[in-house]
Amino acid sequence: MPLSIRSETAADFDAVHTLVREAFAALPESEGDEQDFVAAMRAHKGYIPDLALVAERKGEIVGYVMLTETYVDGPEGGAPVLLLAPLCVTPKRQSRGVGAALMHEAFHRAAALGYDAVFLAGNPKYYRRFAFHSTKSFGIAHGMPVPDKYVMARELTPGALAGRKGTIILTGHTTCATALSIPKKKEEA
Repeated sequence: MPLSIRSETAADFDAVHTLVREAFAALPESEGDEQDFVAAMRAHKGYIPDLALVAERKGEIVGYVMLTETYVDGPEGGAPVLLLAPLCVTPKRQSRGVGAALMHEAFHRAAALGYDAVFLAGNPKYYRRFAFHSTKSFGIAHGMPVPDKYVMARELTPGALAGRKGTIILTGHTTCATALSIPKKKEEA
């Protein structure tokens, strides 16, 4: 049976809660609160229900991605962009294309809604395959206490970030380092 991807509904919240908890449980840097991050983001003013997607297979939710609105604060004022967090797949379906399918559908929907860039904090080895690059390479700063290589951006519209200087704003967003797949500072040493 093929994978189907759709926007989450309130009826999915419990299943998504369990999925996020289980997907992050195996990570050594997990603090076990990533599912709380998702709940906090749903309550945030930047939550966009059409960009909180579930992947289903045989009626079971096997993957999840959420994009929320934030902005790049720069000389010309704030430009709306998206923050991707989290992306997760149930452990038994990982490495089978579920995450990639969610990413591609999320990008398609985001572009259709008029967004031109997506930011995230995560593992560069994984996210480079989706055309993410360090925000520093675009001339955009971040205020997160992590190395630059972990905070990345992807243009949905070619050239969208060219000449856009400023700082990606995460104020008001829960910046749970484990939910964003960033190693803890003590592990960086």
